[in-house]
Amino acid sequence: MLIVFLIYIKILISYMTHEPTSTVRARRLRERRARGVAMVAPVEVGEGGVELLVSNGLLQRQDTRDRNAVGLACLAALEQWAEGHGARPTEQG
Repeated sequence: MLIVFLIYIKILISYMTHEPTSTVRARRLRERRARGVAMVAPVEVGEGGVELLVSNGLLQRQDTRDRNAVGLACLAALEQWAEGHGARPTEQG
């Protein structure tokens, strides 16, 4: 699962630099389906989401500006959620 996410990060970054042709997009879609990836979607994580990742111990405070670290923390959060472990609430004040 981690490898799939890292590949997704690389694909996402490449989409930011240029728009691939439809042939390239179709090939990537076939490759993702062959690996068993059901859906790939970019996720926007705001300050509140990053803070939740930090407060739940999934992300180190010094890594909050590191896109790869945030992506890995999001993947860890999704894996915990899939196993039935939700996020621990933080105090609102």
